[in-house]
Amino acid sequence: MVYQVGASLPANAPSYVVRQADQELYDALRAGELCYVLNSRQMGKSSLRVRTMQKLQAEGVACAFVDITAIGTEEVTPGQWYGGLLKTLINNKSFGLLEQFNLRAWWREREMLSPVQRLREFVEGVLLKETSQNMVIFIDEVDSILSLGFKDDFFAFIRACYNQRADDPQYRRLTFALLGVAAPSSLIGDKTKTLPFNVGRAVQLQGFQLHEVKPLAEGLPEEVSNPTAVLKEILSWTGGQPFLTQKLCKLIVTSELSIPAGKEAESVEKLVRSQIIKNWESQDQPEHLRTIRDRLLSNEQRTGRWLGLYQQILQEGAIVADDSLEQTELRFSGLVVKQQSELKVYNPIYRAVFNQTWLDKQLASLRPYSEAIDAWLASKSQDESRLLRGQALRDALEWKAHKMLGAQDNDFLDASQQLDRLEMQRKLDAERTKKTEVLLATQKKTARLQRFFLGAVSTALLVTSMLGLATFLQYRKAAINEIQALTNSAEALFTSNQRLDALLEAIKAKLQWEKLVIGVDPQTKLEIERDLERVLGQAVYGVVEYNRLPEDKRVFDVAFSPQGKMLASASENNTIKLWNQKGELLRTLEGHQGWVYGVAISPDGKTIASVGEDKTLRLWNLDGKELKRITGHTDEVWGVAISPDGKTIASASADKTIKLWNLDGTLQTTLTGHEEKVWGVAISPDGKTVASASADKTIKLWKLDGTLLTTLKGHQGEVRAIAISPNGKMIASASQDKTVKLWNSDGTLRQTLEGHNAPVYGVTISSDGKIASASADNTIRLWSPEGTLLQTLEGHRDRVFEVVFSPDGKIIASASWDKTVRL
Repeated sequence: MVYQVGASLPANAPSYVVRQADQELYDALRAGELCYVLNSRQMGKSSLRVRTMQKLQAEGVACAFVDITAIGTEEVTPGQWYGGLLKTLINNKSFGLLEQFNLRAWWREREMLSPVQRLREFVEGVLLKETSQNMVIFIDEVDSILSLGFKDDFFAFIRACYNQRADDPQYRRLTFALLGVAAPSSLIGDKTKTLPFNVGRAVQLQGFQLHEVKPLAEGLPEEVSNPTAVLKEILSWTGGQPFLTQKLCKLIVTSELSIPAGKEAESVEKLVRSQIIKNWESQDQPEHLRTIRDRLLSNEQRTGRWLGLYQQILQEGAIVADDSLEQTELRFSGLVVKQQSELKVYNPIYRAVFNQTWLDKQLASLRPYSEAIDAWLASKSQDESRLLRGQALRDALEWKAHKMLGAQDNDFLDASQQLDRLEMQRKLDAERTKKTEVLLATQKKTARLQRFFLGAVSTALLVTSMLGLATFLQYRKAAINEIQALTNSAEALFTSNQRLDALLEAIKAKLQWEKLVIGVDPQTKLEIERDLERVLGQAVYGVVEYNRLPEDKRVFDVAFSPQGKMLASASENNTIKLWNQKGELLRTLEGHQGWVYGVAISPDGKTIASVGEDKTLRLWNLDGKELKRITGHTDEVWGVAISPDGKTIASASADKTIKLWNLDGTLQTTLTGHEEKVWGVAISPDGKTVASASADKTIKLWKLDGTLLTTLKGHQGEVRAIAISPNGKMIASASQDKTVKLWNSDGTLRQTLEGHNAPVYGVTISSDGKIASASADNTIRLWSPEGTLLQTLEGHRDRVFEVVFSPDGKIIASASWDKTVRL
């Protein structure tokens, strides 16, 4: 067997994969229905057309194939285009017109008719009269006609053929199949004309399913021990995308890859990463990934919208699908797919190639301020001359509207706005100063007259002043020493976590300084005011933000050690970082081959578990050594939890399952029942119950043996996170519907917490029953056990993805896409 990558497969090719669309298209055309197969490129439309034509012709149906690109669309007149269309139909052997029909003479005789009228007369007076069989005309690459000013007439003509069936039964023998890469709504621009597609059938080309790809197994070499298992792994990477699936099969053959039983996942992953993802632009032969890239970047006016929409999907995992033009056009790029009312990235290969780094680079090239922000970032965000002002800033803010930008863009624009406001204030201050100077000049004239009289008085006071000067200097020195002592005290109190005392000391120092500020030399004044501003600001804002741990990429999860002295963070940079509460980086754990989505620390504090984009669960010791790499999930793994006795690890995956593992990596059981990806998982304090949160809008409670206890319903959006209180009596769930719901342990709803104005991604419960929630509105909200909003913690510059209490309940840690963990 030969695997064919790209181009149309021959009708009898053994590597052809029969899908549901094959039977659907064949049955519909055989019944005389208008059909349209409008999908992204390299989904197998052309091969489907070849195969369907062969089956229809075998039953006596006359079939013709028209490739619009062969007729031409550049600088072509309507007469030339329609003439080329007729010539293609006449040259088709199935109609038997080539030897008996003189197109040139026939065309000249009808010069008084418009081209589309000549087409109708040809169909009615020639085609239907001279051909006795049923006819199907396949028209491929219909999207290439979109640039023609007369395209509306052509598609309206197709609809007219169907209308004519009521008056002329002969038209029932003629039908059309339209194939291409275009939304049906884009084929006719004049909305006053009736679309042809409200009478036709849309045939959807889905990706390959495992039960459909059995023919591909026959071509795999003998060195592949379990072809079905290998194909399953291939499909988990390609999502069934036909081009990529055929390409991976061919790579296994050409690379003479030996894949022993049990090594399918590891071997296929290695092949994908080395032969497709790594240096993808140079390895993309025949062209596929570049086709997607070029389509995304082809329309200068719409590219920004497409990339903004894709960024939302990339960051949130999926969004609600609709029929908007932007979503439809993005689907036709092939990069995303609509599945069960959601729009998501088609497959892990696309996610790895068109990742956030690639997206940031493309957005940077679109920015109206690219040169300015690049220079500002190069200066480590210090060069204020690169910030935007005035009209340039207003233009940038207008461009930003309705876009989801990265943290660097937001920082740059925020800094520009702050500087713009500051310069405006300086301008106002300068105007006030000028007015004051005018007033002082007027007062100087009066002052001269007063000086003479003051001279005598001043002489008398001189002796007294000299005696007091020495005393004043000693007092000022003592006061400055006291202010510095108060400042140092505030610093020490803040460091030791005595926030209120630090605040009081800082205020005392500030009040003392305000009494003394006159007469202090400039250098001393600068130093004291700088120290005061630092400790006072630290004390005021430190009441909320205790510390900040800087990451270099977006952070997805954070976890405290059982003693609360150490934190672990999971990041977009494929690592787990270990920190102390002072913000000092202790160690970086490296090994994951993709983003790390979840992290947990065992009850004894000796083992760290992490999960991520590479579909693995990994175990580490505190020295950073990888103890175990556990595979079994067939899609990204998002959540991880460790039981209170430390013997069981639960992992939640986009493959719709929760798996329970022993510490040695052996599988205890798989919990199945969710209809969509599982975002989060938690284990009760008694270790007997597992709770899972899913994109199917439900929470499920399970026994450890896999028995489903109950399903909690009530959320109107995906459930993104789940938490169980330390006493085991309450469950909290966070959802994309912007709410947090509190449940009893038996599954009954206690309360719904409303207040966030964006999806809620994280939730946690403290030892005293308080609830903290993390949201895409960039805030953390703190709630009482009764559901009262106690406090809103602001400061993050991007969505907050996870939140967790320290074991003693005194500190909250939050993980954010602004590349920080905050305490």
